[in-house]
Amino acid sequence: MSKPGEPRWPSPWGEGRPGWHIECSVMASEILGAQIDVHVGGIDLAFPHHDNELCQSEAHFENHQWVNYFMHAGHLNIEGLKMSKSLKNFITIKEALNKYSSRQIRTLFLLSQWNKPLFFDAKSMEEAIVIEKSLSNFFANTTALLREFHLRQSESDARRHTLAPELDLLEALKDAKSQVHSALLDSFDTPTAMRAIQEIVSRTNTYLQRGRDNIDLQIVQTVVEYVSRIMRVFGMSNESSALGWGSSAASSDGQGVADRESILLPVARVLSDFRDVVRELALSGGDKQALLKLCDKIRDSDLPELGVIIDDHGDGRALVKIADPEEIQRDRERQEAEIAQRLLTKQLQAQKAEEKRQGRLAKGKQSPEEMFRTPEMLELYSAWDEHGIPTKDKAGEELTKNKVKKLAKEYDAQKKLHEKYLESLNA
Repeated sequence: MSKPGEPRWPSPWGEGRPGWHIECSVMASEILGAQIDVHVGGIDLAFPHHDNELCQSEAHFENHQWVNYFMHAGHLNIEGLKMSKSLKNFITIKEALNKYSSRQIRTLFLLSQWNKPLFFDAKSMEEAIVIEKSLSNFFANTTALLREFHLRQSESDARRHTLAPELDLLEALKDAKSQVHSALLDSFDTPTAMRAIQEIVSRTNTYLQRGRDNIDLQIVQTVVEYVSRIMRVFGMSNESSALGWGSSAASSDGQGVADRESILLPVARVLSDFRDVVRELALSGGDKQALLKLCDKIRDSDLPELGVIIDDHGDGRALVKIADPEEIQRDRERQEAEIAQRLLTKQLQAQKAEEKRQGRLAKGKQSPEEMFRTPEMLELYSAWDEHGIPTKDKAGEELTKNKVKKLAKEYDAQKKLHEKYLESLNA
């Protein structure tokens, strides 16, 4: 029925207007016809909204199943509360992307069951960032190893390493494939699928610790290809065949590098500058420490700004990895923020400890012999022993043994504080 001021039309039940249920039924039927395969919406629409749509549409089309499958998504919760404009906790995708990368946000979605509440808060995003970072490191390390392997394949003795560790890794990959497949068949259970992916990534990382001369990179490539394919299925990468996240030449906004010169020239300039300084050091008889500092600078500062990471390994050979410069910068800023936070926490703890120490010293300023002879204590006691510990109350009655014992403990504690106070004066 229409409320005062609302549009109205006559009906057998009185004057009224169509509700939003019929609006949705009409729009869906106009586009999709007498039957819909999949109908989605928030969990709060299951009843009564979708029930009303079913009643209206099935009555209109005279069929018994207007929708084959309903998919009711869980609510998005911001800091524990359902996101709503009325609660003023509304956040747009654009705003979220100002703080997090699209891949980090997608990782959060994958870690949550689609039909259960999704919690968007600092703690949940930190977990997503850690997992996305572990996948990025996995892809960076393995693709760098594979790139090096293919470049040096002509130097290889063509021997395959297929011993117990390789067989274990292949079996782990087989288990991961089975778990991911079963999880996705079970109502698109992406959290379980992601746990299986994390497990095979962890197993592969452990295998890689054997060193590049003791691993079978063709088996590693099989693992990387599978993990990459699943990430593409999950929308984490748009590239159809690339390993990992895809082309590292693409920036975070999706724009690829324009040409060969724009890729090579910045790196060539860094290497040229490095050569100039090395040459100058050699000609001037510079020491080894200056050369090592220069090597650290190009590794830690110059090349990362261009998306090149040099990862030193224990065998003396560095691994060259390619990454998005913006992601490297974000990681660096996050690490610096964490270091600054740890430093601040340490300073606050030190300040708190110093305040506590000063408080104890201030308390210890009073000698134990005088602690029970203050004006306040004279209102409570009338007699004291040779140390200044009370023995009688104000009325002249003897204090109980328990009371005297308690006062003696307070005296001993004050004596220790006073001794520390005197030591601080002599320090």
